[in-house]
Amino acid sequence: MAAAALEEIYAPVRPDLDALERLFRAELSSEDPFVGQLVTHVLATRGKMLRPALACLSARAAGDAARMPEQAEDRLGAAGAVELIHVASLIHDDVIDAADLRRGQASVNAIWGNQVAVLLGDFLFSKAFHMLARLRTREVAAAMAAATVRMAKAEIIQIKHGNTPHTDERIYFGIIDGKTAALTGAACRCGALTAGARPEVAEALATFGLEWGMSFQITDDALDITATADHLGKPIGSDIQTGKVTLPIIYALRDAPEQDGRRLREILSADGNHTSGAGLPAAPVSVLDEVQAIVARTGAVERALGVARERAQRAARALVGLPPSAARDSLAALVQFVTVRTR
Repeated sequence: MAAAALEEIYAPVRPDLDALERLFRAELSSEDPFVGQLVTHVLATRGKMLRPALACLSARAAGDAARMPEQAEDRLGAAGAVELIHVASLIHDDVIDAADLRRGQASVNAIWGNQVAVLLGDFLFSKAFHMLARLRTREVAAAMAAATVRMAKAEIIQIKHGNTPHTDERIYFGIIDGKTAALTGAACRCGALTAGARPEVAEALATFGLEWGMSFQITDDALDITATADHLGKPIGSDIQTGKVTLPIIYALRDAPEQDGRRLREILSADGNHTSGAGLPAAPVSVLDEVQAIVARTGAVERALGVARERAQRAARALVGLPPSAARDSLAALVQFVTVRTR
């Protein structure tokens, strides 16, 4: 069965997501025209709103968080903060990767340069924590702060390993745990906390978010090799271009014949990889074709997607103890979404 469209999945929290649009405009408004221009660009290039949707759905699945006005305010504050943290981290990632595109549009660093991009990311991080500081549910800020610490640490570890090919899954899983899954787990935990959930319910939803985030990132890394730029809204082969070692690459390095393995290592560890210094449009077609062919011969993408499905199943099991609700059904539908998505 095809995954439900995101709009259908979001139906139980559509009013929340609409309210978030108004909240972002209010929180990020600025009297300075240049800052306003930057904010307008960022708000126009945001993605699927998965993380705020996870926060709001978790709040609803943990209990009717709309009963009390203060719970609704905290739910929206937590959801808004998690999206700003995510967007800020992507802006910084684009600087690190010298990426020209983000979701099919010019990246902040491509238009205004690295200095402005770094400071805009800092601005959004600061806004997020200012929002969290105003919440009545004090545990939310601590949980979100812990996630951002893990994100920063994972980014450092990824840079440490750079474009050195390796076959250690533990390194890869540690990086995506911090860079992606920590924030999706925190989104679900914080949503539950704003609803006054019992500790075991908040923990179950945090586990759901963590495992879902792991599945999402593994799938994303596989799509970087197999999808098209129109589908992903970013250059295909960008991980190859920057020498990132993802799960399909790890499996290909392990299983490829000696000649293929040696060539794959050469491509990944090439000095500066394949960029001319003018940004990161995409891996050259010939190089990407070569990598795709090597990876295809090993079945590495299919194996990686199998791991993604296993992590998604773990996420689904975390929902078992929750009471029936439309929000729980939507979380379950997100499990299906993450395992069949093509973009």
